[in-house]
Amino acid sequence: MKKIQFIFGIHNHQPVGNFDDVFHFACDKSYIPFMDVLEKHPSISMAIHFTGSLIEWLDIHRPEVMAQLKRLVQRGNIELLGAGFYEPILSMIPNEDKVGQIKMMRQYFQDKFHYDIHGSWLTERVWEPHLVQPIADSGIQYVVVDDYHFSTAGIPKEDLTGYYLTEENGQRLGVFPISQELRYKMPFEDPQATIDELRKHATEEGNNVLVMADDGEKFGLWPQTYETVYEQKWLDRFFTALEDNSDWIKTTTFKNYYTTQHSRGLVYLPTASYFEMSQWTLPAKLGIELESFVHELEDENKMEKLRPFVRGGMWRNFFTKYEEANWMQKRMQSVSNRVRDAKPLLTEEQFNSATDAIYHAQCNCGYWHGVFGGLYLPHLRHGLYENILKAEKILNSLDAEHKIQTKDIDFDGANEIQMTSETLQLFLQEKGGIIREIDYLPAHFNVSNTLRRYGESYHHKLALANNDDTSGKSIHDIILTKEKGLQDKLFVDALPRFSFQDHFLALGELESDFYRGCLAEQSDFYKQRFESDIMGSSVQFSAAGRVHNLPFQLKKSVSLKDDEIALSVTILNQSTETYSGVYGMEFNFGLLGGNSPDRYYDLPEVNKTGETLNTQSTDKGITKIALIDEWDNLKINLSWDKPAEMIRAPIETISMSEAGFERIYQASSLLWNTTVQINPNEELSFNFKIKITSFK
Repeated sequence: MKKIQFIFGIHNHQPVGNFDDVFHFACDKSYIPFMDVLEKHPSISMAIHFTGSLIEWLDIHRPEVMAQLKRLVQRGNIELLGAGFYEPILSMIPNEDKVGQIKMMRQYFQDKFHYDIHGSWLTERVWEPHLVQPIADSGIQYVVVDDYHFSTAGIPKEDLTGYYLTEENGQRLGVFPISQELRYKMPFEDPQATIDELRKHATEEGNNVLVMADDGEKFGLWPQTYETVYEQKWLDRFFTALEDNSDWIKTTTFKNYYTTQHSRGLVYLPTASYFEMSQWTLPAKLGIELESFVHELEDENKMEKLRPFVRGGMWRNFFTKYEEANWMQKRMQSVSNRVRDAKPLLTEEQFNSATDAIYHAQCNCGYWHGVFGGLYLPHLRHGLYENILKAEKILNSLDAEHKIQTKDIDFDGANEIQMTSETLQLFLQEKGGIIREIDYLPAHFNVSNTLRRYGESYHHKLALANNDDTSGKSIHDIILTKEKGLQDKLFVDALPRFSFQDHFLALGELESDFYRGCLAEQSDFYKQRFESDIMGSSVQFSAAGRVHNLPFQLKKSVSLKDDEIALSVTILNQSTETYSGVYGMEFNFGLLGGNSPDRYYDLPEVNKTGETLNTQSTDKGITKIALIDEWDNLKINLSWDKPAEMIRAPIETISMSEAGFERIYQASSLLWNTTVQINPNEELSFNFKIKITSFK
């Protein structure tokens, strides 16, 4: 009789910074019911991975899940897979952190379950050849990647019925291929479809193995899957089908197969992730073109043959696609390096606390975006920044003088300048002469945590959304929206959403244009690289540019003392003509809750208070405005020296999530503006203050 071996693996994850109710919901709809069904089928062997951010939460809030997992592992046929503890994309963190995070998970399960982990889940299956060495140095013997990785290396599909070995600098690592065919069948087709696929690869020797390893959340959390998997008993029927065919299907684990079967040979896998990721990481226009090209190949039945030659971008391209992701990752990387460099100066407790915080800040989800919210979810970005700032606060305690430091943090060729007081921390950017980041240190809160509105390759699908028929569809094919009319709120920002950003504008519909992110810029200062000069406790910027095609000069100053930032701008008309128009100064603040009653504006001069942060308005002749966040106990006071008009508008993105298109409040954008007439060789100056304090 022909036989085959089958490895079924699930990867369960909730990111750092996610809400407690999401964790609970995932437990009730996916993790617990899956393990309940598995417990009823003790003959089924499989592999399970829980990420550190989830397992720590379970240990505190849902210990019954931990107890159930321990029972399953103790019966002897369930393998626990490791990974970086807080689920980092390994290629985006320093090598020392790769090793440290993987060893942390191995030690955790050794302490909790007395279990020795041998294999590792690879976060988002993001593979780069250099990963062999740090993974092997961590004591891991094998990892799991997609069959797509192997096809791009020239390995025929029919040869992907075992594991291969790869090496780097004398270190060896086993690599198992995940079957995309099974990944798309389970649980979206009847269990018999998987049984039929396994039969195709059965042999007399019975040495072949097929692997289906994927997100555990697709078994209960993805749209319609709870009904399919548990109410319609897909999982129970699948396990029963495996048991009924156990005379020729042997369920096994990666560990058992790796230790009892020979490898299929040596392979060198190129940089890759799963195929969908290679599309998501492309710029929007190219992403649409790749999707169209793939559909053409599928229509012509050429995709399978040409798949090895079809690919998009690499995962790191998210850092060029989204500059906010790049900034956040480079901030994390810089602080991680500083922690290691400062180890001789820190106490053991300080070093361990800083390292733990930076490990938390390496959780991958907030750094990229695909079919799930990811980078577009402000609370995930906040969770990362919160931990970056916790680590940084420990480092800053070593320097009581809080010196101003200059460094190209984001590797764009222009310097950033770090200013720190006991209460606030600023990062200024020479490009544009702007404030890139404002941190309120008592709350470990980056109040400038914003995201510009990007065009995405999937936005053209909005017109097709709200097709309620999701039966039998993969997460990649379902098109839904959480509210109607999103097409009318779909805007793309022409410029990044930074603070202390200059605008020279013509008179017109400023409020509408500002809200839509399409201000008609009359100057090029936003793209100029300003010269910077540190003078005592202040930073001076200067740049030459053009306004309405006339030569101008801007001089800007930033001073930081305690909880107050003092800003000044001097505009010099160097032409022989008079300029008339509007000068504006933009500020952006991300306080997480656009429609929350405990986060609101306060404008005492016009008797307005309590308007939520997602409101849109124009207020004339005022000299101050405040943004209040009662939940996080902070208040941002913005004031200026001459009465002017203030336009405020929410930045709301339209992005994809597992539940469909959704509108997400990212930040509150403020445009201070005034009409100006600047004669030849005349200067105009404006002064602003930002004061951030506790609310209570």
